[in-house]
Amino acid sequence: MNSDALILSRAAIVGPFIGAVLHVNEPVFDQPDNLRLWADGPRVEACFTDLVEGLLFKTRNGPKEAMLEFANLQASNIQRKTLVKLRAPTKPQFKKQLDLVAAYADLRADRAAEIVAQMAPPMAFWSSVVGLTAHRHKKTLQLMDLVFSLCIHVEMRFKHIFASIRPVAMSPQIQPMIETPGHGSWPSGHATEAFAMAVLLEALLNAASPQASPPNGSESREQLQRLAARIATNRVVAGVHYPVDSACGRLLGTALAEFLVARATGTKVHERGFDGRLFEGPHGEPLDFSLHQSMDHTSGHAYTRSASSTGVGNAPLVAWLWEEAIKEWA
Repeated sequence: MNSDALILSRAAIVGPFIGAVLHVNEPVFDQPDNLRLWADGPRVEACFTDLVEGLLFKTRNGPKEAMLEFANLQASNIQRKTLVKLRAPTKPQFKKQLDLVAAYADLRADRAAEIVAQMAPPMAFWSSVVGLTAHRHKKTLQLMDLVFSLCIHVEMRFKHIFASIRPVAMSPQIQPMIETPGHGSWPSGHATEAFAMAVLLEALLNAASPQASPPNGSESREQLQRLAARIATNRVVAGVHYPVDSACGRLLGTALAEFLVARATGTKVHERGFDGRLFEGPHGEPLDFSLHQSMDHTSGHAYTRSASSTGVGNAPLVAWLWEEAIKEWA
């Protein structure tokens, strides 16, 4: 209907064509600020290609280990640097974790509404913590879309590599309350995405309030982390994940958000690792997921963080979006 109306309208008013008469400012070649002219979807896609340029995966079959590496392809001396190193739990450990999954099922009635709402990207939950609004924080929401896309890009490759089976395959009594996703269990994608969002928002709010003491991101950290943990645990309650899946997702999401911020700001990151074989109690009992577990051990624990840091270059398009998002919180 609109097309027909526009055709009629033009025919009635256009008159003889007299050529190009408007003065147009042509965009400058290959400038990040050209993103201002783009629609939301293409803008995020362009930033995504800038962000993931140089990411690659490496596996070692002997120890069944997988690494996410990064090579700054814009550097004159290209070197591969490890960002994340993962080793999965053993099959007996997953079997022990199943006891925890079965126990969590008692919470299904209480959390059903949350679980169903969080099957899609739970933006409303993050909005409720930091006051995100669609009309004020458009670039922030696009930055969140960007980290979500990064998580999907990485987590699905790791899920494929480790090919961990879901709880429902271990016991007919698990009976998940939602459909079991059609991909591997470890690491948890929801946990990865949730903790990436929490870390990204904390960093963004800190950057937007540098004069505050403590800055707004630090003030919001506890609530952001608690929300990420609840989103992750809700997947265990639903019967589609083990607690160790959430633990690894916490590590991976944190590392990916730190990578994005470093690419946007030209800062450095610390290599992070998760060894699922060490995620158990002192007597080999199954360990539940908890925010109280430190992720900053240098060795000898499930969570590790390298003492040294490494540069990951600068992604100009991501940097532009980052700076525009900061302005929305001024």
